[in-house]
Amino acid sequence: MTRSTARPLSARWTPIALAAALAAGPLACSTAQAADDTPPAAATSAASSPGQAPASPNGALVDPSRFSFNLDVPLAGKGNQALPLFFEADHLEGQPDDRLRATGSVRLKQGDLSVRADEVTHTYQDNTARAVGNVRISRRGDFYSGPELTLKLDTLEGEFVKPNYRFARTNAGGHADLVEFLGNNRLRATNSTYSSCTPENTADGSPGEPDWVLVTRKVTMDIDANEGRAEGAVIRFLGVPILGAPVLTFPLTDARKSGWLPPSFDVDNKSGFELAVPYYWNIAPNQDATFTPTVSTRRGAGLDAEYRYLLPSDSGTLHFYALPDDQVANRSRGLVDFKHQGDLNTSGDPTVTNYDLRWRRLSDDDYWKDFPRNLPSLTPRLYDSHASIERQLNTRNWGLGNSQTSLYANVQTWQTLRDLSPTADADTQVISPYRREPQLGVHSRSTSEAGWAWNLTGEFNRFTNEDRTRLSGDRLHAIARLERPMGDSGIAITPRMTLHAVSYSLDRPLANGQREASRFIPTFSIDSSATLERQANFFGQDLIQTLEPRAEYVYTPYRNQSDLPLFDSAPRDFNQYSSFDENAFTGVDRISDANKINLGLTTRLLNPLTGEEALRLGVVQGVLFSPQRITPNNEAPSKQRLSDLLVLGSTTVAPHWTLNGTAQFSAQGHRNERSVIGVRYSPGAWRTISADYRYTRDSNEQLALGWQWPIFGKKPPMNDMAKQAVAEVNAMNFDKPASGGSSCKGTWYSVGRLNYSLRDSRFADTLYGFEYDAGCWIGRIVAERLSVGRDQASTRFMFQLELVGLSRLGSSPLRALRDNIPGYRLLREDHSVLTAPSTLPTSSDD
Repeated sequence: MTRSTARPLSARWTPIALAAALAAGPLACSTAQAADDTPPAAATSAASSPGQAPASPNGALVDPSRFSFNLDVPLAGKGNQALPLFFEADHLEGQPDDRLRATGSVRLKQGDLSVRADEVTHTYQDNTARAVGNVRISRRGDFYSGPELTLKLDTLEGEFVKPNYRFARTNAGGHADLVEFLGNNRLRATNSTYSSCTPENTADGSPGEPDWVLVTRKVTMDIDANEGRAEGAVIRFLGVPILGAPVLTFPLTDARKSGWLPPSFDVDNKSGFELAVPYYWNIAPNQDATFTPTVSTRRGAGLDAEYRYLLPSDSGTLHFYALPDDQVANRSRGLVDFKHQGDLNTSGDPTVTNYDLRWRRLSDDDYWKDFPRNLPSLTPRLYDSHASIERQLNTRNWGLGNSQTSLYANVQTWQTLRDLSPTADADTQVISPYRREPQLGVHSRSTSEAGWAWNLTGEFNRFTNEDRTRLSGDRLHAIARLERPMGDSGIAITPRMTLHAVSYSLDRPLANGQREASRFIPTFSIDSSATLERQANFFGQDLIQTLEPRAEYVYTPYRNQSDLPLFDSAPRDFNQYSSFDENAFTGVDRISDANKINLGLTTRLLNPLTGEEALRLGVVQGVLFSPQRITPNNEAPSKQRLSDLLVLGSTTVAPHWTLNGTAQFSAQGHRNERSVIGVRYSPGAWRTISADYRYTRDSNEQLALGWQWPIFGKKPPMNDMAKQAVAEVNAMNFDKPASGGSSCKGTWYSVGRLNYSLRDSRFADTLYGFEYDAGCWIGRIVAERLSVGRDQASTRFMFQLELVGLSRLGSSPLRALRDNIPGYRLLREDHSVLTAPSTLPTSSDD
């Protein structure tokens, strides 16, 4: 299944992107033409009008230091708005009411538009302006050049002969045989081209056909209608046509437009070769849809669709995929994913009511194995659906300070995908979470910044499970907490009292024969912390060193909970933050007994100017004053006096290096229980390599290596000033042919991530491939292997051609590269390339 994320194209992809840009340049030449950045004061010299300049015997107005003047001229398309026009030339001759001719490095400037030419002539009778010889136009970073420009200023009709153009937004351009101006905001270009390839992309700057070029026979553009139409559009890559359309329509701005988007394809071992051709439907300004017919060599034809909407108080999407006849599984398959968010707020009502809907369903248990891409969940075998609503009430004062209260309701269900393969066992199965049908609750908390702080939660849940052998029933619980923060950011002490009350009414008897049970457990704790700072110098740097000790005493009496159900409780992950939680479990069903003190010490090195953290070291451990009887994983009561020791650290002190690690040591077994160690080296842009080691006793041991690194050629980073300079040089050399494919000198990059299981002695998920940057185009070939079981894997091959300044074609590996390679960077920023082309032919365009 291929799901298109492409969106309709802006003017950047137009088969000849000169559309809006040329219109904004030459069309404005009737009133706004200029040349340089000469300030207004310097643009006015000996005469303020032609009649005030000295005349030569032959009638020409001559000034040895060049002739210049300025006028207030209305800007075309702006009504009566006037901008000063600055004019400069070596010679000016003729009469204003007949014919004026300016020669010798003519320069004109109005607003952000400037024009240079060897000669400019204006005929009064037909109000026609004609620029001849090295005509060069620049506007907002866009450049145009050509031998001759003619324009009737009254009707805005005329032509630009053999213009060359380059656009700053895409750093790409081309040339045309002729551009005809057909009136206000309308034009037509004949035999036009568009490419980002220039002589700078070659090793020797030799002329030749550009590596890629978009060629059109004719382009007609209507600026007011925001529509362009191209005929005979063909994309050539290395001289070979790779994509074309007899008729192509496109928007001239970022506005959306209905039509076909570029085709994409995927190759994997599950579906074979799959081709997808998306169609974008711009339903309304706040609604759109994308329909993507797909065809797979192994599975047959399918349809992927996504509908999006945005209302004043609501928004949502509906995505579905349908494969009516899977020729491999011999059944119909698909998925549905609907999500909606909104509010019921009214103007003037201080209360806030929000709601959220989500419904996800997959057709079968093997779907996650056969279609592992674009699954609508981070957990490929668990999919939750819910309908929730929350209402926040007015802030009130109940004698304990200001407070905020929320009422909420929720219904939540789960779809769990089973592993039905012959080699599946209990370890590979996913335990289905409990459904909440419904969940009703109230939560209130104080909002005072000083004094006593409290919060109260009361909640009712009806728990059911798709596994009918598991216990189900009702649960009513309440949690109340009262605390008194004291101190400041330097030293703080917070005593806290927490009460846990819960009552069960079950559908089946418990082990003791009862269907009802209740439990009440208090918890007292006192948390203290301090932050000490001093100036220090380490590694030749002036830094601030902190010392941050923390101590928390927790007392929770023991209550037997072995007969109570486990609806939503699970052991907490052991880390720097959970070590200071009062309860070793999440949820409500289990409250761990405790009579202990948690101790932690952290030291950090900070940059005094930026606050950036250069180093962090920490250690955390608990001291038990009595054995803990309710332990995670149903372990025997712990008689040890010390909890596991947690050691952690991270640093970026060494230039280009990042190191981090966490280790959990058993105080009883004197062994490493779990550890994560990572190192990353990034000496510059597009150069990064990282390694991670993960170990969990009796579970897994894995080594991961990720990288993006140049292996051949050299691509120095280019800042914005350098890019602008290159663009200006390219704009002034349009008369030179573009780069040839055979002489292109590019850079090869290796990219990948390898996950190797040391316990199983095999590679798990892997990603590896190559990127080639030729300057004006980028090629990517990437292979990805995802484990979908102990003995099954999905292998996918991705091929992408990125025509810089135009579009990306093929199957995109960018999401996989970003998600798997720490520090991965695009070889080109997103704003320089289009993710979708303009619309392809429709029946009305044939």
